[in-house]
Amino acid sequence: MAEGSVSQKPVILAYKGRSSTGINGLDLALEGGFIPGSSILVIGSATSGIERFAHQFWEISVESRDYFMIDGYLEDGMISAQEMSSSDIFLGFEGKGVVIDSLSTLIMKEGIDAVLSGVASCRDRIQAAQEHAFFTLYRGLHAPYNEILLFRLCDVVIELHEELRGNELIKAMEIKKIAGMQPPGRVLPFIMTEKGIELSTTSRVV
Repeated sequence: MAEGSVSQKPVILAYKGRSSTGINGLDLALEGGFIPGSSILVIGSATSGIERFAHQFWEISVESRDYFMIDGYLEDGMISAQEMSSSDIFLGFEGKGVVIDSLSTLIMKEGIDAVLSGVASCRDRIQAAQEHAFFTLYRGLHAPYNEILLFRLCDVVIELHEELRGNELIKAMEIKKIAGMQPPGRVLPFIMTEKGIELSTTSRVV
């Protein structure tokens, strides 16, 4: 880096025994981040920031996580998965973590049973590697029962909410489930910046 230049990449704090979420404020709220070996499901609308969350989580450890991009623009280091079957994606990594964006497209292409089977196989493999499986899911596209089945399979379930109040768009993160600890009893407001998701300094009680 040239003398006097300032890095634009945010500093991520490390916590012993946990894996960073990619969002410093969220790491603090989760007592250090995600437990190694956990599967994470992030739910929200297409504009809620779920893909940005996935990207920030992947950026923390690009070398040890494969990113299968199905729905969005392909970036350097990602795997183009638009034409791949669910079995090719769920079995396409070995000894590493995985990010799949998104499960919704796979469900619509191949059905919920194929995806549930794939998520279950991912859990076994990432637990053995002590890494993570990170999945995105679009809210409102799937039968509630199918969503419940996915919730039951994953160790962590996070939903990103959007609410329009007057002329202000409020974004907040809800931790619905997290293995190994009690979920925070409040939603966590966040903002979207050019660097990605940042948690606000204030939060609202549920």
